[in-house]
Amino acid sequence: MVAAPRHFGPRISLFYTGFFVVGGLMTPFFPVWLHQRGLTPEQIGVCLAFPLAARLLFMPVGSALADRAPNRRFAVIIFALLGLLFFIPATMVGGYWPILVLTGIATATLGLTMPAIDALALTGVRRFGLDYGKMRVWGSISFIVVSLAGGVIFGHFGPASLSPMLIGGYVIAALSAFLLPVTPPGIRAADDAAKPEPVSARSILMSRSFLVVMASTAFITATHAVFYSFGTIQWEKLGFSGGEIGLLWASGVVAEIAMFFVSGKALRRVPPERLILIGAIAALVRWSLFPLATELWSSLALQMLHALTFAAVYAGMQLAIARDVPEEMTASAQGISQTTSGLALALATLLSGPLYAHLGAMAFPVMGIGGVLAILVLLLPKDTRPSPIARERAG
Repeated sequence: MVAAPRHFGPRISLFYTGFFVVGGLMTPFFPVWLHQRGLTPEQIGVCLAFPLAARLLFMPVGSALADRAPNRRFAVIIFALLGLLFFIPATMVGGYWPILVLTGIATATLGLTMPAIDALALTGVRRFGLDYGKMRVWGSISFIVVSLAGGVIFGHFGPASLSPMLIGGYVIAALSAFLLPVTPPGIRAADDAAKPEPVSARSILMSRSFLVVMASTAFITATHAVFYSFGTIQWEKLGFSGGEIGLLWASGVVAEIAMFFVSGKALRRVPPERLILIGAIAALVRWSLFPLATELWSSLALQMLHALTFAAVYAGMQLAIARDVPEEMTASAQGISQTTSGLALALATLLSGPLYAHLGAMAFPVMGIGGVLAILVLLLPKDTRPSPIARERAG
């Protein structure tokens, strides 16, 4: 095992911390910021869906640019700075279209840092024996802390605090990019040379079991659309303070982390489809009961179900890929599954605006349709043929 460059792991952890400052502020408060700028629920839905769709289009180009950059730190710095430079004018302009375009490009561009930073982190895992989870967990911790702090600031200073907070998040992400390590040229060349040849999507999609997992995961992911778009606005209507709203957002992430941390080994003994089925049932319960949770304690209880509607489903998807897809295909399988889920979430987010405008809190139970569709997909007759990886191991 080669010795890692100085502070390689901590510097990557620091970037994850800085990057998720943006997530910890944007996820709870960006819809509120758009609402305060005079946008209608329909327009808010489009503003939230646009960067999801744009990221899917930008991602191949961003990944190619990151591979061709002098080093991955350089690519991350460029993407983070572009995100900041597009978001700052978004806080100064008025009108739906300028806000839509500027915030959409800013969010999508900042998101392009993820493939590059994940590649850098995985180099640390492969070459220097670092623990990916220990680096990545600081992002989740950052999200929790920032959501809580942002809620307190918003509760104290009101809507006027939102633009400075969001700009501050982008600034922190950009500054943390400058502190990233650079992979030694020889090791990066070895990593690039070791990359497998791209595998066609068609060869992966031949497996019915993978199709079932991909579709059911996408349906459950999409059920979060109204919540991500209008959860904070709904909680504001119920009279929750900024600090309480921050606590609610943070509690969902805490539940997610606890699920992975406490149940990691146990999850591996559960069939992936069962985990995803549990997540689908939890989605039905969570979104059906959401309009009835008008007190802080009941809202916190429903937030605990994020451990199932996200963490269990995500774990099921990962375990299914490990079971059904040969190792050289896993990157392509991950990309296909995440792209499908991203498209489903983008479409559902686009619909979330009209739904919330017409139904208010009752838009949340509509999202349960995704859970029903996931259950139906999971109940389809199973493919009795051995999975590709099982055939590979038998050979």
